[in-house]
Amino acid sequence: MPMIDPVPGTSDAPTRPDSVRLALELWCAVIVAELIAFIAQYGVLRDRTQEILDSMEEKGEPISVSATSMAVLSMIIMAVILIVITVVVMKFTWDGRNWARQVLGVFSAFLSVQLVFGIVALFADTDSAGAVEIPAWAMIFEILGGVAAVGALIALMHRDTSVYCRDKALWRSRNRQNGGL
Repeated sequence: MPMIDPVPGTSDAPTRPDSVRLALELWCAVIVAELIAFIAQYGVLRDRTQEILDSMEEKGEPISVSATSMAVLSMIIMAVILIVITVVVMKFTWDGRNWARQVLGVFSAFLSVQLVFGIVALFADTDSAGAVEIPAWAMIFEILGGVAAVGALIALMHRDTSVYCRDKALWRSRNRQNGGL
């Protein structure tokens, strides 16, 4: 009598390579660093929110909220949405979904380009004319997040990661055809 696996199709599942683990660990670092840098932008967001509320007040529109509460609420909403989207894509990447690997790669490439422009902006001479600026210490976290994103991009586009996603898709397809998953 043949041996039957307790869970169908688990014995021949592709093993997750270290490049996938590394990419997701680096993305955890990206989330933390970018969240700290995002919180550091509170002053800029509050200043912009105050400008919007002032223009509404000049038009005679009633204002029932303060710039501080509006800025904090919008920052919380934006941070939660971005973190949830990223974590969902990370989960699908962990499960070997190629589309998620590519989406996370695009996110990584975006942050890598943002890193380059951020470093160039450090050396550009700008005159803010009294406007609220992002604190200089926040750039440290932008750079750390950008460097982690570069590492994650390399790990996500590594051959082992690509082969894992391909093999995992074949494994899922085979299990569906055999009544597994």
